[in-house]
Amino acid sequence: MGIRVIGVGAYVPERVVTNHDLARRVDTSHEWIVSKTGIRERRIAALDEAPSDMGAHAALQSLGHAGVDPRDVDLIVTACATPDQSQPAVATMIQEKLGIGSTGCPAFDVNSVCSGFVFALSAAQGMMLADPERYRNVLVIGTDAFSRILNWDDRRTCIFFGDGAGAVTLRQTGDDARRIHFELGSDGRGGRAIEVPAGGSRRPVDGDVLEQRLNTFTMDGPKVWDFAVETVPRTVRALLARQRLRPGDLDLLLLHQSNLRMIEALMGSLELPMDRTVTTLELLGNTASASIPITLRAAWEEGKLRPGTRVGLCGFGGGLSWGAALFDW
Repeated sequence: MGIRVIGVGAYVPERVVTNHDLARRVDTSHEWIVSKTGIRERRIAALDEAPSDMGAHAALQSLGHAGVDPRDVDLIVTACATPDQSQPAVATMIQEKLGIGSTGCPAFDVNSVCSGFVFALSAAQGMMLADPERYRNVLVIGTDAFSRILNWDDRRTCIFFGDGAGAVTLRQTGDDARRIHFELGSDGRGGRAIEVPAGGSRRPVDGDVLEQRLNTFTMDGPKVWDFAVETVPRTVRALLARQRLRPGDLDLLLLHQSNLRMIEALMGSLELPMDRTVTTLELLGNTASASIPITLRAAWEEGKLRPGTRVGLCGFGGGLSWGAALFDW
């Protein structure tokens, strides 16, 4: 039995926020943001639009691409760090929006921040392998609305993020043994480098939290940079080595869309040219757990995913956490 990605979908909101828009609010400029991050604009969810809405749109596109009826979905795994609400799971909300709640298929969330999609992909494949009779067609979704947790007066963070969702459809195959290979890891010692300090059950929202904006996203940029440039190349090389491959054997490496300068540095460290990757952050910003599946959809639209294309994925972010995947299209 094999497991293949047979469909991919993406969704981004209509509203565009440019660097010039941000420069009217915080002390920055279009030129500075582009020079440091490569980002020119980002999409922001409408007031009545949440991760479950965006995730449902991406899921429908993925299912359409795969030719799978929503009623034939056996499992939904959703990566999300900015859920609509603390309960229930975003995946169950997406299930309801797809009109398949009555099927009773399991639906649950994974929160590993910007690595979440790769972790969700691994969890989904594991369940497919463990119970192949039950899990034949599976949706894996990454969806986030970081605009809802940002301090829009903090130029160190607000310039990076956009909202969106991406999804893939996995299916069992009986004619080959292809599977997705993974290399996952976490280091809780770095948990404070990327965090929302308050707003959870340890420190619920109160007047002091709101006054100090402790319920908004914070990031230690230099520490995150150092973490990424050290961990991502090592993780990708380790994953490839277990399959007796080297970075040069990849046809395409899609990285979490954190920062164009970081992506350039990571590709350089792996001795891969930039034409072996695809980037979407220039017009979408960092879409967190959605960035890898959104970029996978872009790669398909650009004609870079042909039968047999050897694809690597790597997410990295809060936790600290990291996850790489390897598969043939």
